[in-house]
Amino acid sequence: MRIHSTFLLVLTAVVFASCAKVGKEVAEEIGLVPETCGSDGARIQVDLDGTSFCADANITAVSDGTSASISGVSLLGNTFTIQVDSIATGTQRISEASNAVLFLNAGTPYVSIGDSAGWLVIDGYDAGTRRLRAHFQARVHNEMNGQTKTLAGSVDVSCGSVE
Repeated sequence: MRIHSTFLLVLTAVVFASCAKVGKEVAEEIGLVPETCGSDGARIQVDLDGTSFCADANITAVSDGTSASISGVSLLGNTFTIQVDSIATGTQRISEASNAVLFLNAGTPYVSIGDSAGWLVIDGYDAGTRRLRAHFQARVHNEMNGQTKTLAGSVDVSCGSVE
């Protein structure tokens, strides 16, 4: 009898495990979440040491015409924020004090530190549509556990006005 019960328990666990899917996969499958990340003018994508992030829950981007603040939240609650000090086209440095980056991964904060954490390239800014396109790469650090990670990604956002 004990062998029979153990067999049924193992079989049940295997059946449930084989049917389990990650929540995002199910949402994509039934059409609640698109399989691609965002659309033109509404996209924030980041790769954090091989883990993909897409701001598929909320994107907030505001600009005063010279700088911008961009933030995105994923359906899993992870958050990426970058403060763009100058929206002028070209390459800029990411550091603790300029073009600062914050990534919250499951509530764990990673921030750009030091004088040269990475780079930000402003690919373009259209003042008429307030659309900002940029890509970046930076090292971010968690001060609680000392862990350092590399993130790389891009933003293509339409900015609201803050004047």
